[in-house]
Amino acid sequence: MLPSLDAAEAFRSVTRILDDVAGRPAELSALGRVLDALQELVGGVGAAFLLSEPGALRVVAAGESVSWMAGLRLPLSGSSFSRLFGGPHRTIEFGVDDATPLIRDDLREHHCDWILMTRVVRRFGPLGALAVALESPRDGRLETERAVLECFAAGVGALALMRPDRLPEPIGTVAAAVPEGLAVADVGGLVQAWNPAAEEITGRSAQTMLNEPLPFPIPVPGQVGQHRLANGRWVEARCAALDAARRVVTFYDISEARRQDEAQNLFLATASHELRTPLTIVRGYAETLVTRWDQLDDAGRRGAADVIVARSRQLADLVDRLLSGDRAGGTPQPPTHPFDLRTTLASALASAPASEDGHRLRTRIPATLPAAVGEADTIPTIVTELLTNAYKYSPDGGDVEVTAGADGASVWFRVADRGIGVPPEQTESVFTRFWQVDRGDQRRFGGVGLGLYIIRQLLDRQGGWVSLRPREGGGTVIEVRLRRAGHPTVGPSS
Repeated sequence: MLPSLDAAEAFRSVTRILDDVAGRPAELSALGRVLDALQELVGGVGAAFLLSEPGALRVVAAGESVSWMAGLRLPLSGSSFSRLFGGPHRTIEFGVDDATPLIRDDLREHHCDWILMTRVVRRFGPLGALAVALESPRDGRLETERAVLECFAAGVGALALMRPDRLPEPIGTVAAAVPEGLAVADVGGLVQAWNPAAEEITGRSAQTMLNEPLPFPIPVPGQVGQHRLANGRWVEARCAALDAARRVVTFYDISEARRQDEAQNLFLATASHELRTPLTIVRGYAETLVTRWDQLDDAGRRGAADVIVARSRQLADLVDRLLSGDRAGGTPQPPTHPFDLRTTLASALASAPASEDGHRLRTRIPATLPAAVGEADTIPTIVTELLTNAYKYSPDGGDVEVTAGADGASVWFRVADRGIGVPPEQTESVFTRFWQVDRGDQRRFGGVGLGLYIIRQLLDRQGGWVSLRPREGGGTVIEVRLRRAGHPTVGPSS
């Protein structure tokens, strides 16, 4: 069995060979020298560079012992090679029995029993793969061999893109070529080396970072940490020992993945939240019909059935809107039209769920109101959400008042309660998603903190406005304003 590689010596050897070929273009002679050095360093029986083609890898350079491979086109389909480009794996290893049938027998003949292969990437996509063949898997102890292979692959990718004489010191060719952020830190956590990718991710140059602490905690070796940088980016970091006095920290920009996860979570939460309102009302009136059918007269039964039909249509519209991407916070701008806010508001109040805790709903709505401009079908959702909040955050009961009116530019309605209230400094925070009142007993009220966020999004897109203020004597007033027909703007109430 071959002795294990010394990591520090291997790193120095990789740097020397890549620096040696750095003055030349990434041509076959340079690749050949890299392959010979790779094979010698890890004690392999063959090495090759495979160029990426649609659905295949083509061997464009091969070490002397496997020169017969040069020019071969090896399909990705049905081979272990596909794992490099069809999944998250950066480096793979496999036995000769898992190699493509085109070369399986020839590999056996040349005593190539085990293969290490890693991706070679450029800034704009995959370039190909670098592979080295061994006589045996060496009982699985190939950590240093894998690291050497990956360093060579990073160097080859850099040679295909960059002028190496511009690579900064003291990191050297290999670290500068690595597409991930890479830092070397001493035992005190101070940066001793900082590669170009680290500059790009953090926005901090090597000159400003040398002998300064990392902008995030150094992970425990073997563990993975995720951190938010001062520039708003998220990174995933790993750490390994370079020697007794230094640590190598690599980190990746995962901001886009975090954004996608957050967007997906927000979509699911928003969808469930918007769908809950009409479902609750449909269920309530259906249960009323089932449990009180004999007590209701024909008008009462028809009224309950009308509410179920209306809210079922609203539910169908919500599903269509969610599936088309036109939901709260989405980019499409729905059309707005003049509508009778008084009638719409009265209908929404009539079908809104009643309080289960003894609250009294009092309304003061004028006999006439000017026409409002907006989306009439959003008013039931907004009213139900505001009433639900008023009931929920008024645990001691009391009156909940709904009033309406108009001024020169807008038509408005307000929902006022005598509940726990919102601190004045948080009256704007309530409209951010997933917000909860910062009170020790708040979690007993439940909810995910999306209701007022959704209301603001719904109103913003139709030129409306929503605001919240403490109510004199305790409680909260939430005011919704819509543009008055004939007036182009709307603003917060005075």
